[in-house]
Amino acid sequence: MKSPILHIGYPKTATKWFQNEFYPNVSGVYPVMRKDLFDRLVFTDIYSYSPDHFRKWLDLEADDKRVIVCDEILVGGLDIGFGNGEFVMLMSQRLHDTFPDSQVVILIRNQHTALESAYSHYVMAGGTYSPSRFLGIKPMFIKPYMGYNQFSTKLFEYDKLIELYISLFGKDKVHIFLYEDFAENPNRFIALFCNTLQLDAPQGQTLNRLNARYSYIALQIQRFLNRFALGNTPFKQYFINFPSIYKISRSLILATDKYCSFPKYKFDKKVHHWVELRFKESNQCLSQWVSKEKLLRWGYPL
Repeated sequence: MKSPILHIGYPKTATKWFQNEFYPNVSGVYPVMRKDLFDRLVFTDIYSYSPDHFRKWLDLEADDKRVIVCDEILVGGLDIGFGNGEFVMLMSQRLHDTFPDSQVVILIRNQHTALESAYSHYVMAGGTYSPSRFLGIKPMFIKPYMGYNQFSTKLFEYDKLIELYISLFGKDKVHIFLYEDFAENPNRFIALFCNTLQLDAPQGQTLNRLNARYSYIALQIQRFLNRFALGNTPFKQYFINFPSIYKISRSLILATDKYCSFPKYKFDKKVHHWVELRFKESNQCLSQWVSKEKLLRWGYPL
């Protein structure tokens, strides 16, 4: 049987499309359901987790099919956050203990657009912080913001995660792909992806990008309206709690964005400058696995 595939993210790199549309249509594989992954691996306490028990359960469920584990939460996720890295270390060790001979897939994305997408996700989930406060940017001569408690930009230092997985699985088993290549030409990307991982490409499948970016006006309206509902987002600023306003406003915002052509949301120049400085060193290290020419082509900070 072919070695399992561990598709660990990153967030905002079409992971949900792979979970819901791609892997279920690949022949000869068994994609582990998210609920099973959460219950049996991710959120099992350290005293109860057993690699042997998980493998035995999979042997019964997978029926000799190639196991696929695909979820961005394995690198921290946007809502759980990277923190100081303990969660990522725990997940990487559990994955290695359970599937030591796996092929590891890591999709990365230009930090400028990745963080814009992460911030949009936060606002559409009920957040009220500005981009600077969300990212924890330190303004000159002012006490630094603590940032959004459940989010850390450390999550997007790709070189550190790649080094961690190479140390566990070996360089030849860690495969790095760029989200920008997928967005530019999904069919060409999937052909390369399947060839690299020895998968049978689904036939007759429409390969389009899933999540369109929100417009600037939609995000600003949603952020303002979020101040009138507590919602599910902790560490937010709100005036009063009208529980129903969040669901109603979100539906209206999504409908407006769908049928109107407003400019898409982007950070301002100061935030982009901060992102450039924040990830320049990390991406210099990243260039030992992905060529500088390719990173520069897609606008990665270097």
